[in-house]
Amino acid sequence: TSPLQHSSYHHQDLTTSHHIYLSIYSSTSLSLSPTPIPSSSMCETECARSRDPVPAGSFYKRVLPESLVGFSSPAGRCIFKEAIQEPYMEGYFRLAEQFISQSEPSFCGLATLCMTLNALSIDPQRVWKGPWRWFSEEMFDCCAPLEEIKKNGINFAQFACLARCNGAAATGIRPHESSIDTFRDVIKETCSGDASICVVSYSRKGLSQTGDGHYSPIGGYHRDKDMVLIFDVARFKYAPHWVKVE
Repeated sequence: TSPLQHSSYHHQDLTTSHHIYLSIYSSTSLSLSPTPIPSSSMCETECARSRDPVPAGSFYKRVLPESLVGFSSPAGRCIFKEAIQEPYMEGYFRLAEQFISQSEPSFCGLATLCMTLNALSIDPQRVWKGPWRWFSEEMFDCCAPLEEIKKNGINFAQFACLARCNGAAATGIRPHESSIDTFRDVIKETCSGDASICVVSYSRKGLSQTGDGHYSPIGGYHRDKDMVLIFDVARFKYAPHWVKVE
Protein backbone atom coordinates (compact mmCIF):
# COMPACT_ATOMS: atom_id res chain seq x y z
CA THR A 1 0.00 0.00 0.00
CA SER A 2 1.12 3.55 -0.65
CA PRO A 3 1.90 5.90 2.25
CA LEU A 4 -1.10 7.75 3.62
CA GLN A 5 -0.80 11.50 3.27
CA HIS A 6 -2.76 13.46 5.80
CA SER A 7 -3.31 17.08 6.71
CA SER A 8 -5.68 18.36 9.35
CA TYR A 9 -6.98 21.78 10.32
CA HIS A 10 -8.80 22.87 13.45
CA HIS A 11 -10.84 26.05 13.69
CA GLN A 12 -12.78 27.43 16.62
CA ASP A 13 -15.30 30.18 15.99
CA LEU A 14 -14.44 32.89 18.50
CA THR A 15 -18.07 33.96 18.81
CA THR A 16 -19.41 30.51 19.71
CA SER A 17 -18.29 27.24 21.24
CA HIS A 18 -18.64 25.41 17.91
CA HIS A 19 -15.63 23.52 16.61
CA ILE A 20 -14.90 22.55 13.03
CA TYR A 21 -12.52 19.71 12.26
CA LEU A 22 -11.34 19.17 8.72
CA SER A 23 -9.25 16.18 7.76
CA ILE A 24 -7.95 15.54 4.25
CA TYR A 25 -6.61 12.13 3.29
CA SER A 26 -5.27 10.92 -0.04
CA SER A 27 -5.92 7.20 -0.03
CA THR A 28 -8.28 4.68 -1.55
CA SER A 29 -9.04 3.06 1.81
CA LEU A 30 -9.00 4.81 5.17
CA SER A 31 -10.42 5.08 8.64
CA LEU A 32 -11.23 8.61 9.77
CA SER A 33 -10.54 9.74 13.31
CA PRO A 34 -10.24 13.55 13.32
CA THR A 35 -7.46 14.88 15.53
CA PRO A 36 -7.17 18.63 16.08
CA ILE A 37 -3.81 20.22 15.37
CA PRO A 38 -3.13 23.53 17.13
CA SER A 39 -3.09 26.49 14.77
CA SER A 40 -2.07 30.08 15.18
CA SER A 41 -4.72 32.20 16.83
CA MET A 42 -3.42 35.37 15.15
CA CYS A 43 -5.36 34.83 11.91
CA GLU A 44 -8.50 33.89 13.82
CA THR A 45 -8.23 37.01 15.99
CA GLU A 46 -7.77 39.27 12.96
CA CYS A 47 -10.72 37.64 11.19
CA ALA A 48 -12.91 38.15 14.25
CA ARG A 49 -11.91 41.82 14.48
CA SER A 50 -12.62 42.43 10.80
CA ARG A 51 -16.18 41.07 10.91
CA ASP A 52 -18.89 43.61 10.30
CA PRO A 53 -21.48 44.17 13.05
CA VAL A 54 -24.64 42.09 12.72
CA PRO A 55 -27.00 44.15 10.50
CA ALA A 56 -29.93 45.68 12.35
CA GLY A 57 -33.28 44.20 11.38
CA SER A 58 -31.76 40.92 10.20
CA PHE A 59 -32.78 37.46 11.41
CA TYR A 60 -31.15 34.11 12.04
CA LYS A 61 -33.86 31.45 11.75
CA ARG A 62 -37.23 31.24 13.47
CA VAL A 63 -38.36 29.01 16.30
CA LEU A 64 -40.93 26.44 15.18
CA PRO A 65 -44.40 26.87 16.71
CA GLU A 66 -45.28 24.32 19.41
CA SER A 67 -47.80 22.64 17.10
CA LEU A 68 -44.96 21.54 14.79
CA VAL A 69 -42.24 18.99 15.54
CA GLY A 70 -38.71 19.74 14.37
CA PHE A 71 -37.25 16.92 12.28
CA SER A 72 -33.98 16.76 14.22
CA SER A 73 -35.55 17.23 17.65
CA PRO A 74 -35.78 14.18 19.96
CA ALA A 75 -39.51 13.89 19.25
CA GLY A 76 -38.93 14.40 15.52
CA ARG A 77 -36.33 11.64 15.44
CA CYS A 78 -38.70 9.27 17.22
CA ILE A 79 -41.42 10.00 14.67
CA PHE A 80 -38.95 9.36 11.86
CA LYS A 81 -37.80 6.03 13.37
CA GLU A 82 -41.41 4.90 13.62
CA ALA A 83 -42.38 6.17 10.17
CA ILE A 84 -39.43 4.51 8.46
CA GLN A 85 -40.89 1.15 9.50
CA GLU A 86 -44.06 1.93 7.57
CA PRO A 87 -44.53 2.01 3.78
CA TYR A 88 -44.85 5.79 3.51
CA MET A 89 -41.22 6.92 3.65
CA GLU A 90 -40.10 5.45 0.32
CA GLY A 91 -39.81 8.84 -1.34
CA TYR A 92 -37.83 10.35 1.54
CA PHE A 93 -34.40 9.23 0.35
CA ARG A 94 -34.49 10.72 -3.13
CA LEU A 95 -35.73 14.03 -1.75
CA ALA A 96 -33.18 14.02 1.06
CA GLU A 97 -30.42 13.61 -1.53
CA GLN A 98 -31.60 16.76 -3.31
CA PHE A 99 -32.66 18.92 -0.34
CA ILE A 100 -31.69 22.54 -1.03
CA SER A 101 -32.34 26.00 0.37
CA GLN A 102 -34.02 28.56 -1.86
CA SER A 103 -31.50 31.10 -3.11
CA GLU A 104 -33.90 34.06 -3.03
CA PRO A 105 -36.62 34.95 -0.49
CA SER A 106 -39.28 34.51 -3.21
CA PHE A 107 -37.80 31.38 -4.82
CA CYS A 108 -39.60 28.78 -2.67
CA GLY A 109 -41.50 27.56 -5.72
CA LEU A 110 -38.40 27.34 -7.90
CA ALA A 111 -36.34 25.62 -5.19
CA THR A 112 -39.13 23.11 -4.58
CA LEU A 113 -39.41 22.40 -8.30
CA CYS A 114 -35.64 22.12 -8.68
CA MET A 115 -35.43 19.71 -5.77
CA THR A 116 -38.38 17.66 -7.05
CA LEU A 117 -37.24 17.34 -10.67
CA ASN A 118 -33.72 16.32 -9.64
CA ALA A 119 -35.15 13.81 -7.14
CA LEU A 120 -37.25 12.29 -9.95
CA SER A 121 -34.09 11.99 -12.10
CA ILE A 122 -35.57 14.05 -14.93
CA ASP A 123 -32.95 15.08 -17.46
CA PRO A 124 -33.26 18.85 -18.18
CA GLN A 125 -31.79 18.27 -21.66
CA ARG A 126 -29.70 21.42 -21.29
CA VAL A 127 -26.45 22.29 -19.58
CA TRP A 128 -26.30 23.72 -16.08
CA LYS A 129 -22.54 24.36 -15.77
CA GLY A 130 -19.56 22.84 -17.49
CA PRO A 131 -20.70 19.65 -19.21
CA TRP A 132 -23.34 18.84 -16.59
CA ARG A 133 -27.08 18.72 -17.20
CA TRP A 134 -28.80 19.49 -13.89
CA PHE A 135 -31.74 21.57 -12.70
CA SER A 136 -30.99 24.86 -10.97
CA GLU A 137 -33.38 27.63 -9.97
CA GLU A 138 -32.16 30.12 -12.55
CA MET A 139 -33.12 27.69 -15.35
CA PHE A 140 -36.87 28.11 -14.72
CA ASP A 141 -37.59 31.17 -16.83
CA CYS A 142 -40.06 29.91 -19.46
CA CYS A 143 -43.41 30.63 -17.77
CA ALA A 144 -42.49 33.92 -16.09
CA PRO A 145 -39.41 36.20 -16.15
CA LEU A 146 -36.96 35.50 -13.32
CA GLU A 147 -36.88 39.17 -12.33
CA GLU A 148 -40.63 39.09 -11.91
CA ILE A 149 -40.41 35.90 -9.85
CA LYS A 150 -37.81 37.54 -7.61
CA LYS A 151 -40.38 40.22 -6.80
CA ASN A 152 -43.58 38.21 -6.63
CA GLY A 153 -42.77 34.49 -6.56
CA ILE A 154 -44.92 32.13 -8.63
CA ASN A 155 -48.56 31.16 -8.38
CA PHE A 156 -50.09 27.70 -8.52
CA ALA A 157 -50.68 27.77 -12.28
CA GLN A 158 -47.13 28.97 -12.99
CA PHE A 159 -45.67 26.20 -10.84
CA ALA A 160 -47.62 23.57 -12.79
CA CYS A 161 -46.61 25.24 -16.07
CA LEU A 162 -42.91 25.14 -15.14
CA ALA A 163 -43.16 21.51 -14.06
CA ARG A 164 -44.71 20.46 -17.37
CA CYS A 165 -42.31 22.56 -19.43
CA ASN A 166 -39.41 20.75 -17.80
CA GLY A 167 -40.51 17.19 -18.33
CA ALA A 168 -42.80 16.35 -15.41
CA ALA A 169 -46.43 15.30 -15.46
CA ALA A 170 -48.13 17.68 -13.03
CA THR A 171 -51.59 17.21 -11.52
CA GLY A 172 -52.92 20.14 -9.52
CA ILE A 173 -55.45 19.58 -6.75
CA ARG A 174 -57.06 22.61 -5.13
CA PRO A 175 -58.85 22.48 -1.75
CA HIS A 176 -62.28 23.42 -3.13
CA GLU A 177 -61.98 20.62 -5.71
CA SER A 178 -61.03 17.95 -3.20
CA SER A 179 -61.35 16.78 0.41
CA ILE A 180 -59.05 16.00 3.31
CA ASP A 181 -59.47 12.28 2.62
CA THR A 182 -58.44 12.71 -1.01
CA PHE A 183 -55.45 14.76 0.10
CA ARG A 184 -54.45 12.04 2.53
CA ASP A 185 -54.76 9.43 -0.24
CA VAL A 186 -52.46 11.49 -2.48
CA ILE A 187 -49.93 11.72 0.34
CA LYS A 188 -50.00 7.97 0.89
CA GLU A 189 -49.68 7.24 -2.82
CA THR A 190 -46.75 9.58 -3.42
CA CYS A 191 -44.92 8.71 -0.20
CA SER A 192 -45.16 4.95 -0.75
CA GLY A 193 -42.92 5.01 -3.84
CA ASP A 194 -40.33 7.13 -5.58
CA ALA A 195 -42.06 7.64 -8.94
CA SER A 196 -43.99 10.73 -7.85
CA ILE A 197 -43.73 13.50 -5.27
CA CYS A 198 -46.37 15.58 -3.51
CA VAL A 199 -45.67 19.31 -3.39
CA VAL A 200 -47.80 21.52 -1.17
CA SER A 201 -48.63 25.16 -1.68
CA TYR A 202 -49.89 26.56 1.60
CA SER A 203 -50.17 29.60 3.83
CA ARG A 204 -47.66 29.67 6.67
CA LYS A 205 -50.29 31.41 8.76
CA GLY A 206 -52.20 28.13 8.94
CA LEU A 207 -49.18 26.61 10.70
CA SER A 208 -48.75 29.61 13.04
CA GLN A 209 -45.57 30.56 11.19
CA THR A 210 -44.55 34.01 10.04
CA GLY A 211 -45.08 34.87 6.39
CA ASP A 212 -47.76 33.59 4.08
CA GLY A 213 -47.73 31.73 0.74
CA HIS A 214 -45.08 29.00 0.50
CA TYR A 215 -44.10 25.87 -1.45
CA SER A 216 -42.31 22.78 -0.15
CA PRO A 217 -42.30 19.05 -0.93
CA ILE A 218 -43.62 16.37 1.42
CA GLY A 219 -40.88 13.95 2.39
CA GLY A 220 -42.84 11.28 4.23
CA TYR A 221 -45.93 10.32 6.21
CA HIS A 222 -46.50 8.81 9.66
CA ARG A 223 -49.81 6.98 9.41
CA ASP A 224 -50.63 6.50 13.10
CA LYS A 225 -49.85 10.10 14.02
CA ASP A 226 -51.29 11.38 10.71
CA MET A 227 -48.28 13.67 10.24
CA VAL A 228 -46.27 14.61 7.16
CA LEU A 229 -42.64 15.65 6.95
CA ILE A 230 -42.26 19.06 5.32
CA PHE A 231 -38.91 19.58 3.60
CA ASP A 232 -39.08 23.35 4.06
CA VAL A 233 -36.86 24.86 1.35
CA ALA A 234 -36.54 28.07 3.39
CA ARG A 235 -34.08 26.35 5.70
CA PHE A 236 -32.66 29.70 6.76
CA LYS A 237 -36.06 30.36 8.35
CA TYR A 238 -37.58 27.07 9.50
CA ALA A 239 -36.01 23.65 9.86
CA PRO A 240 -37.76 20.63 8.31
CA HIS A 241 -40.67 19.62 10.48
CA TRP A 242 -43.54 17.23 11.07
CA VAL A 243 -47.06 18.63 10.88
CA LYS A 244 -50.54 17.18 11.29
CA VAL A 245 -52.37 16.56 8.02
CA GLU A 246 -55.63 17.85 9.50
